[in-house]
Amino acid sequence: MTTQYGFYHNNDECIGCKMCIVSCKDKNDLPLGEKFRRVYDFGGGTWASPTDGTFSPKDFFLYSVSVACMHCAAPICMASCPVEAITKRDDGIVSIDQNTCIGCGACVTACPLGAPYMSTATGTARKCDLCKDLIDKGEDPVCVASCPLRCLEYGELAELQRAHGTVDSVAPLPKDAGTGPSIVFTRHRFNPDGTLPGKVLNAPEEVESATV
Repeated sequence: MTTQYGFYHNNDECIGCKMCIVSCKDKNDLPLGEKFRRVYDFGGGTWASPTDGTFSPKDFFLYSVSVACMHCAAPICMASCPVEAITKRDDGIVSIDQNTCIGCGACVTACPLGAPYMSTATGTARKCDLCKDLIDKGEDPVCVASCPLRCLEYGELAELQRAHGTVDSVAPLPKDAGTGPSIVFTRHRFNPDGTLPGKVLNAPEEVESATV
């Protein structure tokens, strides 16, 4: 493999409009409840109460994180597939062959990031393939092209890291479990070191990968 494509997402500029989800669902003709990309709205903070009885926000923050399959360097989904339906191209894109997948769900169980899901429409596992058909034509993935604030980018991982740093995990996402996710984030200015506690503010159905 000579190239590793990946994504970059700027948490500090994203407004959580979810246009990336809408364009992805439209391009891939996904049924109700299914999505390749999710946007987590994550926030936290408390109220400080001085002796004068007034209240003021303390450590308040709110940001959105747009995520899809991270096309890992060592994809555990591919390693877990018993029929080799999941492959990794020379450019690092990981995809599932719908004609080979037997719908066993092993990849869904194995992925620490929750990227693959079992589709009730097809009976197979599905996930983002980085719009490889568009990339092969020299075009951007639809999520990248549709982002109104240009918070999403794609490209060779090494180039994204040179441009934006090497942060590959932000709350509420789990830390790298050894798969080497091909992702770079810019953290939000109000939580720059990622240490402030918070919670996911979305309704559960917003961040579920699919119907089950």
